[in-house]
Amino acid sequence: MRQQTTAPEALNRIRVVLAGTKEPGNIGSVARAMKNMGLSRLYLVDPPDHTCGDARKMAHGSGEVLYGATVCESLEEALSGTVLSVGTTHRKREHLDVMYGPRSVAEKLVSLPLDKEAALVFGREENGLTNNELGLCSLIANIPTAHRYPSLNLSQAVLIFGYELYRAAAKPGEQPELDLPTFEEMESLYAHLGSALDKLGFPSDYMPKAFPRSIRRLFGRISMDRRDVATMHRIFRQIDKFVAVHKSDAES
Repeated sequence: MRQQTTAPEALNRIRVVLAGTKEPGNIGSVARAMKNMGLSRLYLVDPPDHTCGDARKMAHGSGEVLYGATVCESLEEALSGTVLSVGTTHRKREHLDVMYGPRSVAEKLVSLPLDKEAALVFGREENGLTNNELGLCSLIANIPTAHRYPSLNLSQAVLIFGYELYRAAAKPGEQPELDLPTFEEMESLYAHLGSALDKLGFPSDYMPKAFPRSIRRLFGRISMDRRDVATMHRIFRQIDKFVAVHKSDAES
C-alpha cells in the first residue's frame, strides 16, 4: 500500500509557470505531475484551451490543479509579486554560463520565507524559453542529461523539479527573516541601473544586448533584501545628480 503524505507548506507559494505551451495535453500532464509532488499553483502564459478534452484526459486525478490555473497574457504578469524566479532550459546558451541543477534550485526556493512568492518557469515544447524570457528570471536552471538526447518532455521536467522541491521542503529547517524585493522592485532597479549607466556614457562594446543579462545574472545570485535595493537606488540617484551638475557646467 502506498503511503499518503501531506504536501509541505513551503510548496504552497511556489508557482509553476508554463510560457507559450502549445499542446493542451502537455498542460494536463504537467498538472498531474504537479499534484504528484504536492504543487498546486499553475500559471499559464498565453495558453491554448487548457480545459479541453486532451488536457482533462492527461490531467487524470488532478483537475483542481488544471481548472485552478491562473491564465496570464505575459511572463511579466505571471512573475508579478514573486521575489525569486527560476527559468529552465535544456540548452547551453551563450552568456548563460551559471546554471543551477534541480536540487540546488529546490533548496533555494523552499528556503524563502513562507510569506514570499516564488516561481519555476518552463518554456515551449520545441524551443523552450527565449533569451528575453530567461532574462526576466532571477536564476537559470538545467537538468543534466545524456548528451545524445538532452531534451525532456515538459511534464518530465516538471516532475523532476517537483520531486526535488518536495524532497527539500520535507526537510526541517529555519526560515530566514528576509524582506525580499519583489519582481517589480527588481525590474525598477534594473531600469534605474541602465539609466544611470547611460548617463555616465558607459557603453558595452562587447555584446551590448548580453550585458543587461549579465547584470541580472549577477544580482540573481545575491540574496538582496529591500534595504539593499534602496541602497542601490540611492547610489544611482547620486549618479543622476552628478551627471546633471556636470552636464550643466559643461553647457554654461
